[in-house]
Amino acid sequence: MKINFDLMKWSLSEMKKLNRYLITLGVLTVILMLSLFTYNTKILKHSQREDFVFQPAKFSDLLRDGRNDTNHVLTAAMRISKGGQKALLVTLVNDAFLPFTFSWLCNTQGMGIHNQVLFITGDNESAMKINQKWPEVTAIQIDGVHSGNQEYSHVGYVELMVRRSEILLEILEKNIPIFLFEVDCIWITNPLNNIQSYSNVDVVVNAVSSRSNVIAGGFLYLHPTDASKKMWRALTKQLVQLGMKIKNSADEKLVSEGDNDQQYLSKLVFSKYGGLRYKILSTDDYADGKWYSFSKEERNRRKMPLILNNNWISGNLAKIKRAKAWGHWFLTESGHCDPKNIERIVDQHLL
Repeated sequence: MKINFDLMKWSLSEMKKLNRYLITLGVLTVILMLSLFTYNTKILKHSQREDFVFQPAKFSDLLRDGRNDTNHVLTAAMRISKGGQKALLVTLVNDAFLPFTFSWLCNTQGMGIHNQVLFITGDNESAMKINQKWPEVTAIQIDGVHSGNQEYSHVGYVELMVRRSEILLEILEKNIPIFLFEVDCIWITNPLNNIQSYSNVDVVVNAVSSRSNVIAGGFLYLHPTDASKKMWRALTKQLVQLGMKIKNSADEKLVSEGDNDQQYLSKLVFSKYGGLRYKILSTDDYADGKWYSFSKEERNRRKMPLILNNNWISGNLAKIKRAKAWGHWFLTESGHCDPKNIERIVDQHLL
C-alpha cells in the first residue's frame, strides 16, 4: 500500500498548530478566571466594609413594578433649596396622615417656612389636595408608600421608613441640607434658626425622654457633609436589608423593637460613625409626648418648648383626640384653620 507522506506531514503540522492554540486558549482561560476571582473578592471585601457606598436597587423597585420615580423629587428638592443654598424641610406622609398635615400647615402658616417644605406622598390624590389647599408648599407622589394607618415598629411602618431613608439619601447626595420633621407635632416657634446655629456638626438630633441611648428618628437636621453621607448610607443599607427580610410579611406584623430606623440611627450616631459630629437637642426645648403626662406644676416649672411632638401614644385617632383635648389641633370640624388655637399657642405661647 502506498502512503501519501506529504499528507501525513501536513496533518502533523496542523496538529502542532492546533495544540499550541489549545495551550494558549487554556492559559488565557486560567488568567481570566483568576482575574474574575480577584475582582469578586475585592467587591465582597468592600461590601463588608461599613463605609461602602451602598447603591442597591430601590427597595420599592424590588417590591413593586420597578419604576424609578425619584427624579422629580430630586428636581423639586433642588428647586426648593435653591440648589442646596437653603435647607429643605421634608417629610413623608400618606393618606392617613392628611389631617395631621393640614393641622400642621395651619399651625405654621405664619412662620415663613412653607416655601421650603416638601411633602412626599404615596398617592396622587393626597399630593393634589395638599398642593391645591396650600400652593406655597410642594407635594409630590412616589411609589412604594403604604396607605392607611401604619403602627410604629410594625412591618408597614418599617417599610415606610425604608422608603424615606432611600429618598433622603438621594437628596443628601445632591448636597442639600435636610430638615426632617413629622407633622404629628406642634410648633410653638419656628425652630429652624436655632437648629441651624449648630454649624460645627454634621447632624442635629433630638433626645428621647427616659431613653438616654436613643434619639428620635423623625426629627433631625442633616448637613450634607462627607460624614453625614457615610452615616446615612450605612443606615439605608441596614434598613434595605431589614426590608428584604420582612417584605413578604403582613403590614400588621410586629417587628422586633431592636430592628427599626430609630435603633439603627441611634447606634450609628452615638458611635460617631465615619467621624460623625453630632448635637443632641434637649427635650426641654424639643419636647416629646411625655410632656403630656407631666403634672401642671411640672409643666409650669419647665420652660416653654419650641416644639412639642405628639408621640408616646399609639394610633392616629388617639393622637388626634389628645391634640384636640389640649387645644393643640389647628383644624376646625369644617376643615378650616382654627384661629383661636393658632393665636393662643403661636402668638401667646400658651400650651
